[in-house]
Amino acid sequence: MEKHSEDSQDPLLPHSTETNSIQPRSPSSKQRNGRQPVQLCLRENALLIAIFFLLLYVAIALTIDIALRFGGLPPKKTSDSSPTLMGDILRYEERAEWYPPESPFDQDPSDELDAAWDDLLHAINIKVTGDELDLLGINKTNLVQVNGGYYIGSVGVYHHLHCLNNLRMVVHWDYYESKFAGSPYFDHLGKAHSDHCINALRQAVMCHANTAITTFEWVDEDNQLNGKEQRLDAVTTCAKWDSLDNWARQRILIAGNYTYRPGPFERNKPKNKNIE
Repeated sequence: MEKHSEDSQDPLLPHSTETNSIQPRSPSSKQRNGRQPVQLCLRENALLIAIFFLLLYVAIALTIDIALRFGGLPPKKTSDSSPTLMGDILRYEERAEWYPPESPFDQDPSDELDAAWDDLLHAINIKVTGDELDLLGINKTNLVQVNGGYYIGSVGVYHHLHCLNNLRMVVHWDYYESKFAGSPYFDHLGKAHSDHCINALRQAVMCHANTAITTFEWVDEDNQLNGKEQRLDAVTTCAKWDSLDNWARQRILIAGNYTYRPGPFERNKPKNKNIE
């Protein structure tokens, strides 16, 4: 006798010959058990699925916004691939690599010129949080802290400008010698510090190499290039200084407005005991 398994038998078709070609099949056992086809399920739950993805999008957007606001993302890298805390605040522009001498920097030594350089270096010292140093991968052991728990930091370009300003004053030592005589700052304008600055600027220029191509043209005049002149109008990518400087000024540490936390060595202990 031929054996038939209920599981192997197809459902019987309706006993109708008139509408057999268009009559739908009877629900399968799986359908009778409440398991609807995928397409039908998607159709019936389309609104719930749309709401789910909308909420997922909102959650991701909020997470990214909070991370950007509170430093939860790794620091962005600038065009020279160095980590920075500035993120998209730092802007760049395409411009001629060299401008003609600009006021107020293009003048002989004077109080006005010194004031311009002082303002340029105003944000040389800034406050940085411990979390930000962690994002940059900087070891905090023995780092100098000030009141409020901040660490003292400095954006590299300000150190280079500081060195350039020192060399400027050395070049015009006939003007500045009397101004710095007897000042603790006098030693910073000596040969040793000047050599340090020359080496620091050399390394900076080589590290952040300007790859713009300059050309030469013939001119009808006697000069050191025997009638040739280098054209300094090549276009290059430059940081917009205001975008960088404005960011640093929001974190500025002004001398006299902060106190140091005690350091790890006895000589680092501040005389001022009112440390927060």
